[in-house]
Amino acid sequence: MTKKIIAQITVCVIIFLFLIVIFLAEEKQMSRTERVLHEELYDAFEVVHKTESGIFTMPPHTHNGVEVYLNLTDVPNILLGTKVVPFCKNTLLLIPAYCIHKVIAPESLVYERYIMTIHMAWLENVIGEEFERQYAYFKDAQNPLVFHLEEEETNRFVDYFAALLQCADSLKFEKLHIFFSILSQIHQIAKSDTGTVTEYDAAQAVGTAGLVSAMINYINAHLNENITVEDIADSLYLNHDYAARIFKKYVNTTIKQFVVLQRMTKAKQLLLEGKSVAETQKILGYNSYEHFFKTFKKVTGMTPKEYRELYRA
Repeated sequence: MTKKIIAQITVCVIIFLFLIVIFLAEEKQMSRTERVLHEELYDAFEVVHKTESGIFTMPPHTHNGVEVYLNLTDVPNILLGTKVVPFCKNTLLLIPAYCIHKVIAPESLVYERYIMTIHMAWLENVIGEEFERQYAYFKDAQNPLVFHLEEEETNRFVDYFAALLQCADSLKFEKLHIFFSILSQIHQIAKSDTGTVTEYDAAQAVGTAGLVSAMINYINAHLNENITVEDIADSLYLNHDYAARIFKKYVNTTIKQFVVLQRMTKAKQLLLEGKSVAETQKILGYNSYEHFFKTFKKVTGMTPKEYRELYRA
Protein backbone atom coordinates (compact mmCIF):
# COMPACT_ATOMS: atom_id res chain seq x y z
CA MET A 1 0.00 0.00 0.00
CA THR A 2 2.80 2.34 0.98
CA LYS A 3 4.61 1.63 -2.31
CA LYS A 4 1.41 2.39 -4.21
CA ILE A 5 1.00 5.77 -2.47
CA ILE A 6 4.65 6.62 -3.08
CA ALA A 7 4.21 5.76 -6.75
CA GLN A 8 1.12 7.98 -7.00
CA ILE A 9 2.92 10.86 -5.29
CA THR A 10 5.87 10.40 -7.62
CA VAL A 11 3.55 10.58 -10.64
CA CYS A 12 1.89 13.73 -9.26
CA VAL A 13 5.28 15.37 -8.67
CA ILE A 14 6.39 14.51 -12.20
CA ILE A 15 3.17 15.95 -13.66
CA PHE A 16 3.53 19.07 -11.50
CA LEU A 17 7.14 19.57 -12.61
CA PHE A 18 6.09 19.04 -16.23
CA LEU A 19 3.40 21.72 -15.93
CA ILE A 20 5.93 24.12 -14.41
CA VAL A 21 8.28 23.54 -17.36
CA ILE A 22 5.46 24.25 -19.83
CA PHE A 23 4.44 27.39 -17.94
CA LEU A 24 8.01 28.72 -17.88
CA ALA A 25 8.45 27.96 -21.58
CA GLU A 26 5.25 29.87 -22.43
CA GLU A 27 6.30 32.75 -20.19
CA LYS A 28 9.67 32.87 -21.92
CA GLN A 29 8.02 32.80 -25.34
CA MET A 30 5.65 35.61 -24.32
CA SER A 31 8.57 37.72 -23.09
CA ARG A 32 10.48 37.06 -26.31
CA THR A 33 7.48 38.04 -28.44
CA GLU A 34 6.96 41.26 -26.50
CA ARG A 35 10.62 42.13 -26.92
CA VAL A 36 10.50 41.50 -30.67
CA LEU A 37 7.40 43.65 -31.06
CA HIS A 38 9.08 46.37 -29.02
CA GLU A 39 12.14 46.26 -31.26
CA GLU A 40 10.03 46.29 -34.43
CA LEU A 41 8.24 49.43 -33.26
CA TYR A 42 11.52 51.03 -32.24
CA ASP A 43 13.11 50.35 -35.64
CA ALA A 44 9.99 51.18 -37.67
CA PHE A 45 11.02 54.71 -38.58
CA GLU A 46 13.70 57.28 -37.81
CA VAL A 47 13.93 61.01 -38.42
CA VAL A 48 17.06 63.17 -38.54
CA HIS A 49 17.66 66.89 -39.06
CA LYS A 50 20.95 67.81 -40.72
CA THR A 51 22.64 71.10 -41.56
CA GLU A 52 26.13 70.62 -42.95
CA SER A 53 28.45 71.17 -45.88
CA GLY A 54 30.97 69.00 -47.67
CA ILE A 55 28.62 65.99 -47.94
CA PHE A 56 28.49 65.94 -51.71
CA THR A 57 31.41 63.59 -52.28
CA MET A 58 29.14 60.68 -51.28
CA PRO A 59 28.65 58.39 -54.29
CA PRO A 60 25.20 57.40 -55.59
CA HIS A 61 23.47 55.01 -53.21
CA THR A 62 20.22 53.26 -52.34
CA HIS A 63 18.47 52.18 -49.15
CA ASN A 64 16.41 49.17 -48.14
CA GLY A 65 13.80 51.49 -46.63
CA VAL A 66 11.79 54.44 -47.91
CA GLU A 67 13.08 57.99 -47.38
CA VAL A 68 10.85 61.01 -46.90
CA TYR A 69 13.23 63.85 -47.69
CA LEU A 70 12.42 67.53 -47.02
CA ASN A 71 14.91 69.88 -48.66
CA LEU A 72 15.32 73.33 -47.09
CA THR A 73 18.17 74.65 -49.28
CA ASP A 74 18.41 75.52 -52.96
CA VAL A 75 20.67 72.83 -54.44
CA PRO A 76 21.75 72.79 -58.12
CA ASN A 77 20.69 69.22 -58.92
CA ILE A 78 19.86 65.77 -57.59
CA LEU A 79 20.28 62.41 -59.26
CA LEU A 80 16.95 60.72 -58.62
CA GLY A 81 16.37 57.34 -60.22
CA THR A 82 17.12 57.77 -63.90
CA LYS A 83 17.15 61.57 -64.10
CA VAL A 84 19.16 64.55 -62.92
CA VAL A 85 16.75 67.32 -61.90
CA PRO A 86 16.98 70.67 -60.09
CA PHE A 87 16.59 70.37 -56.32
CA CYS A 88 14.99 73.53 -55.00
CA LYS A 89 14.23 74.65 -51.49
CA ASN A 90 10.78 73.55 -50.24
CA THR A 91 10.92 70.27 -52.16
CA LEU A 92 9.63 67.09 -50.59
CA LEU A 93 10.87 63.78 -51.97
CA LEU A 94 9.49 60.32 -51.42
CA ILE A 95 12.37 58.02 -52.38
CA PRO A 96 11.31 54.36 -52.49
CA ALA A 97 13.65 51.56 -51.50
CA TYR A 98 16.23 50.67 -54.17
CA CYS A 99 15.93 54.04 -55.93
CA ILE A 100 19.43 55.36 -56.66
CA HIS A 101 19.96 58.97 -55.61
CA LYS A 102 22.69 61.53 -54.97
CA VAL A 103 22.72 65.27 -54.27
CA ILE A 104 24.82 67.18 -56.81
CA ALA A 105 26.17 70.48 -55.44
CA PRO A 106 29.36 72.34 -54.50
CA GLU A 107 31.04 71.01 -51.37
CA SER A 108 31.03 74.53 -49.89
CA LEU A 109 27.22 74.72 -49.88
CA VAL A 110 25.60 74.59 -46.41
CA TYR A 111 22.74 72.18 -46.88
CA GLU A 112 19.74 71.72 -44.53
CA ARG A 113 17.18 68.92 -44.69
CA TYR A 114 14.98 66.56 -42.71
CA ILE A 115 15.08 62.86 -43.55
CA MET A 116 12.64 60.25 -42.29
CA THR A 117 13.49 56.62 -43.05
CA ILE A 118 10.67 54.06 -42.92
CA HIS A 119 10.95 50.27 -42.56
CA MET A 120 8.60 49.13 -45.34
CA ALA A 121 7.88 45.62 -44.03
CA TRP A 122 6.63 47.16 -40.78
CA LEU A 123 4.47 49.74 -42.59
CA GLU A 124 2.94 47.15 -44.91
CA ASN A 125 2.12 44.96 -41.93
CA VAL A 126 0.43 47.86 -40.13
CA ILE A 127 -1.61 48.98 -43.17
CA GLY A 128 -2.57 45.45 -44.24
CA GLU A 129 -4.40 44.60 -47.46
CA GLU A 130 -5.10 48.24 -48.32
CA PHE A 131 -1.41 48.96 -48.81
CA GLU A 132 -1.04 47.65 -52.37
CA ARG A 133 -4.29 49.28 -53.48
CA GLN A 134 -3.80 52.77 -52.04
CA TYR A 135 -0.15 53.23 -51.11
CA ALA A 136 1.80 51.28 -53.72
CA TYR A 137 3.73 54.44 -54.66
CA PHE A 138 5.82 53.91 -51.52
CA LYS A 139 7.38 50.88 -53.26
CA ASP A 140 7.73 52.08 -56.86
CA ALA A 141 11.51 52.41 -57.19
CA GLN A 142 11.18 53.54 -60.81
CA ASN A 143 9.03 56.53 -59.90
CA PRO A 144 10.26 58.53 -56.90
CA LEU A 145 7.87 61.35 -56.03
CA VAL A 146 8.84 65.03 -56.12
CA PHE A 147 6.52 67.60 -54.54
CA HIS A 148 7.18 71.35 -54.78
CA LEU A 149 5.64 72.79 -51.62
CA GLU A 150 4.30 76.18 -50.71
CA GLU A 151 6.05 77.86 -47.78
CA GLU A 152 3.10 77.10 -45.51
CA GLU A 153 3.21 73.40 -46.40
CA THR A 154 6.96 73.28 -45.78
CA ASN A 155 6.51 74.86 -42.35
CA ARG A 156 3.87 72.28 -41.49
CA PHE A 157 6.22 69.42 -42.32
CA VAL A 158 9.05 71.09 -40.40
CA ASP A 159 6.79 71.29 -37.35
CA TYR A 160 5.90 67.60 -37.68
CA PHE A 161 9.53 66.51 -38.02
CA ALA A 162 10.64 68.74 -35.13
CA ALA A 163 7.90 67.26 -32.95
CA LEU A 164 9.02 63.74 -33.85
CA LEU A 165 12.59 64.57 -32.90
CA GLN A 166 11.45 65.85 -29.51
CA CYS A 167 9.90 62.49 -28.67
CA ALA A 168 12.49 60.42 -30.55
CA ASP A 169 13.32 58.31 -27.48
CA SER A 170 9.70 57.69 -26.62
CA LEU A 171 7.33 54.98 -27.82
CA LYS A 172 4.21 56.85 -26.79
CA PHE A 173 1.09 57.07 -28.95
CA GLU A 174 2.07 60.68 -29.65
CA LYS A 175 5.01 59.52 -31.73
CA LEU A 176 2.86 57.26 -33.88
CA HIS A 177 0.24 59.99 -34.19
CA ILE A 178 2.82 62.44 -35.58
CA PHE A 179 4.30 59.80 -37.87
CA PHE A 180 0.96 58.93 -39.45
CA SER A 181 0.03 62.62 -39.67
CA ILE A 182 3.09 63.07 -41.91
CA LEU A 183 2.10 60.11 -44.08
CA SER A 184 -1.46 61.42 -44.26
CA GLN A 185 -0.21 64.80 -45.50
CA ILE A 186 1.95 63.10 -48.13
CA HIS A 187 -0.98 60.96 -49.25
CA GLN A 188 -3.23 64.01 -49.60
CA ILE A 189 -0.59 65.75 -51.74
CA ALA A 190 0.00 62.59 -53.79
CA LYS A 191 -3.71 62.30 -54.61
CA SER A 192 -3.80 65.84 -56.04
CA ASP A 193 -0.33 65.83 -57.61
CA THR A 194 1.25 62.76 -59.20
CA GLY A 195 4.64 64.04 -58.09
CA THR A 196 6.56 61.88 -60.55
CA VAL A 197 9.66 63.32 -62.17
CA THR A 198 8.16 64.69 -65.39
CA GLU A 199 9.86 65.43 -68.68
CA TYR A 200 9.48 69.10 -67.77
CA ASP A 201 11.40 68.54 -64.52
CA ALA A 202 14.10 66.68 -66.39
CA ALA A 203 14.27 69.37 -69.07
CA GLN A 204 15.18 71.93 -66.40
CA ALA A 205 18.49 70.11 -65.91
CA VAL A 206 20.03 71.67 -68.98
CA GLY A 207 23.49 71.32 -70.44
CA THR A 208 25.80 68.83 -68.78
CA ALA A 209 23.18 67.68 -66.25
CA GLY A 210 20.87 66.83 -69.13
CA LEU A 211 23.61 64.78 -70.78
CA VAL A 212 24.21 62.85 -67.56
CA SER A 213 20.48 62.09 -67.37
CA ALA A 214 20.59 60.77 -70.91
CA MET A 215 23.60 58.59 -70.06
CA ILE A 216 21.80 57.10 -67.06
CA ASN A 217 18.74 56.42 -69.21
CA TYR A 218 20.95 54.53 -71.67
CA ILE A 219 22.44 52.45 -68.83
CA ASN A 220 19.01 51.49 -67.50
CA ALA A 221 17.75 50.57 -70.96
CA HIS A 222 20.72 48.24 -71.55
CA LEU A 223 21.32 46.97 -68.03
CA ASN A 224 21.45 43.31 -69.05
CA GLU A 225 24.03 43.98 -71.76
CA ASN A 226 27.79 44.45 -71.70
CA ILE A 227 27.72 48.25 -71.40
CA THR A 228 30.88 50.24 -72.15
CA VAL A 229 31.75 53.92 -71.95
CA GLU A 230 32.16 53.88 -75.72
CA ASP A 231 28.62 52.57 -76.25
CA ILE A 232 27.13 55.28 -74.05
CA ALA A 233 29.21 58.10 -75.55
CA ASP A 234 28.49 56.99 -79.12
CA SER A 235 24.73 56.91 -78.46
CA LEU A 236 24.91 60.61 -77.57
CA TYR A 237 27.57 61.56 -80.13
CA LEU A 238 30.03 62.47 -77.36
CA ASN A 239 33.77 62.12 -77.11
CA HIS A 240 34.53 59.02 -75.01
CA ASP A 241 36.83 60.76 -72.56
CA TYR A 242 34.48 63.72 -72.21
CA ALA A 243 31.53 61.42 -71.44
CA ALA A 244 33.50 59.58 -68.75
CA ARG A 245 34.73 62.85 -67.25
CA ILE A 246 31.38 64.63 -66.93
CA PHE A 247 29.73 61.50 -65.55
CA LYS A 248 32.36 61.19 -62.84
CA LYS A 249 32.09 64.91 -62.03
CA TYR A 250 28.32 64.87 -61.59
CA VAL A 251 27.70 61.41 -60.16
CA ASN A 252 30.96 61.06 -58.20
CA THR A 253 31.57 57.56 -59.48
CA THR A 254 32.71 56.01 -62.74
CA ILE A 255 30.31 54.71 -65.36
CA LYS A 256 31.53 51.17 -64.71
CA GLN A 257 30.90 51.47 -60.96
CA PHE A 258 27.49 52.99 -61.59
CA VAL A 259 26.49 50.11 -63.87
CA VAL A 260 27.47 47.65 -61.13
CA LEU A 261 25.44 49.64 -58.57
CA GLN A 262 22.38 49.61 -60.83
CA ARG A 263 22.70 45.88 -61.46
CA MET A 264 23.13 45.03 -57.78
CA THR A 265 20.17 47.28 -56.88
CA LYS A 266 18.04 45.40 -59.40
CA ALA A 267 19.41 42.09 -58.09
CA LYS A 268 18.23 42.95 -54.57
CA GLN A 269 14.73 43.62 -55.86
CA LEU A 270 14.59 40.41 -57.90
CA LEU A 271 15.78 38.31 -54.96
CA LEU A 272 13.14 39.80 -52.66
CA GLU A 273 10.49 39.17 -55.33
CA GLY A 274 11.30 35.46 -55.15
CA LYS A 275 13.71 34.99 -58.06
CA SER A 276 16.45 32.42 -57.53
CA VAL A 277 20.08 33.47 -57.57
CA ALA A 278 20.56 31.75 -60.94
CA GLU A 279 17.49 33.47 -62.42
CA THR A 280 18.66 36.86 -61.13
CA GLN A 281 22.11 36.32 -62.59
CA LYS A 282 20.67 35.54 -66.04
CA ILE A 283 18.16 38.41 -66.03
CA LEU A 284 20.98 40.87 -65.35
CA GLY A 285 23.15 39.50 -68.12
CA TYR A 286 25.91 37.89 -66.07
CA ASN A 287 27.33 34.95 -68.03
CA SER A 288 29.17 33.62 -64.99
CA TYR A 289 27.36 32.63 -61.79
CA GLU A 290 30.64 33.00 -59.89
CA HIS A 291 31.16 36.54 -61.21
CA PHE A 292 27.64 37.58 -60.16
CA PHE A 293 28.03 35.92 -56.74
CA LYS A 294 31.37 37.63 -56.02
CA THR A 295 30.13 41.03 -57.24
CA PHE A 296 26.99 40.85 -55.11
CA LYS A 297 28.95 39.91 -52.00
CA LYS A 298 31.52 42.65 -52.62
CA VAL A 299 28.83 45.34 -52.98
CA THR A 300 26.46 44.23 -50.19
CA GLY A 301 28.79 42.44 -47.79
CA MET A 302 26.69 39.28 -47.89
CA THR A 303 25.75 36.47 -50.25
CA PRO A 304 22.53 36.69 -52.31
CA LYS A 305 20.95 33.99 -50.13
CA GLU A 306 21.93 35.79 -46.92
CA TYR A 307 20.50 39.04 -48.26
CA ARG A 308 17.17 37.44 -49.17
CA GLU A 309 16.84 35.73 -45.79
CA LEU A 310 17.65 38.95 -43.94
CA TYR A 311 15.34 41.34 -45.78
CA ARG A 312 12.51 39.28 -47.24
CA ALA A 313 9.34 40.05 -45.30
